[in-house]
Amino acid sequence: MASSRMRGVHRAYIPKIDEEHEDLAGVAEDLHHLLSRHGFTPQAQSVFREFIGQIGAHLASEERMMRTASYPSYGWHKTQHDTARKRVEGFADRVEEGDEEAACELVDFFKGWLKDHSGLHDRMMSAYLRNHEREQTASES
Repeated sequence: MASSRMRGVHRAYIPKIDEEHEDLAGVAEDLHHLLSRHGFTPQAQSVFREFIGQIGAHLASEERMMRTASYPSYGWHKTQHDTARKRVEGFADRVEEGDEEAACELVDFFKGWLKDHSGLHDRMMSAYLRNHEREQTASES
């Protein structure tokens, strides 16, 4: 059963990707609660930095999987990631300049982006990765 933190995020049915999505959704939820209850405190700043790092690590992880499997739509999928990276960097820059509201905007943006991205791009990618793994396993038998 999906965690309540995964509400709206589509499963990829690849454990590593699903775990990362759940972790990202959880950190986004934690950051949202911190910001709405306490503002941009040192704890919220720490969670914000963690969130930024996890986003980058997750996108890089997916990209490694796609390259390893020679995913034919890698360029298209990576373009989606690059666009998200630019938006996330823009929010992070605004926070660095003192715009604390940008942290809330990042959470809202990323939750929506992850829901949309996981519903199409990641499902297409994960179907290919699962089939690729089956082919690899069959050829080794």
